[in-house]
Amino acid sequence: MPSRRNVTGELNLTVEVQILGLCRWSYPSAPGAFQKEEEGGFETLRQALYDPLRLQLRLFYLEQVVLPSLRAQTDPDFKIILLMGDTLPDPTRSQVLDLIADIPQIKPVFAREGQHHQDVCRDVMVAERDMDVRAVAEFRLDDDDAVSVDFVERTRDFFPKVKGIFRNGGKLALDFNKGFILQTDLSGVKLIPVTTRYWTPGLVLYLRPQAAESLLHFNHAQMWKRIPMLSFPRVPMFLRGAHGENDSSVSYNPHNSEEVWFDKDKLPETMMERFNIPLDRLKMAWDTVLGQE
Repeated sequence: MPSRRNVTGELNLTVEVQILGLCRWSYPSAPGAFQKEEEGGFETLRQALYDPLRLQLRLFYLEQVVLPSLRAQTDPDFKIILLMGDTLPDPTRSQVLDLIADIPQIKPVFAREGQHHQDVCRDVMVAERDMDVRAVAEFRLDDDDAVSVDFVERTRDFFPKVKGIFRNGGKLALDFNKGFILQTDLSGVKLIPVTTRYWTPGLVLYLRPQAAESLLHFNHAQMWKRIPMLSFPRVPMFLRGAHGENDSSVSYNPHNSEEVWFDKDKLPETMMERFNIPLDRLKMAWDTVLGQE
């Protein structure tokens, strides 16, 4: 079994799994990667992504939603690539780097813009793989999502229990399928409890580090057709952002609503305990974005 030092410098003698994440932060890829794109080609797309008002909104989600739980992970041995374009303008570039400066697990990557989306995501993920581990657990966050503070710990602890299934084909998916929709609009901040399936912030793919594919090669909603998959519905494990700029629509279908497990009176405690997000501060920050006092 391999041994190596984790991000805190401590020697870890039991590492079987590398936890490796990806967050694409306003990266301008070649046109055609997303359902919602500006018409007019690459330059139009790049200008839309780098619109100052849009970048201000993305900074809000990065600071208030994405980063708090990453700072508080109960298992600090993980890495997340923050993928950005090589012409991301200042002051936004400097603001992003300042926000992540205290989180050594985040590696900023400023990639050449205009590359095919799947290819550039694969390349940056494969470049960071540890070839000495038994499996790489890949996950991805949109830039308005969050994972629970024990996401890395549970992802690592889950693997030894299912190694037999993994050995059979070299791939296995874990679906953390309980969480919240984080809705932000002119009315304020709303959290909607859901138990759903195959949503990206709760989905982990275990694969061999030598594998040619990466997580982005698999459609998250169709992964179950190709890969053995297990679900984990015990506790809320993700926040999924929902607002007008989402590329894919977030389902509000009644069968996804799970109010029964959710105590509204304990929402502030749940947000702190599960995501390290003070709900009052989140709401105040959103009011600031809306220009409210």
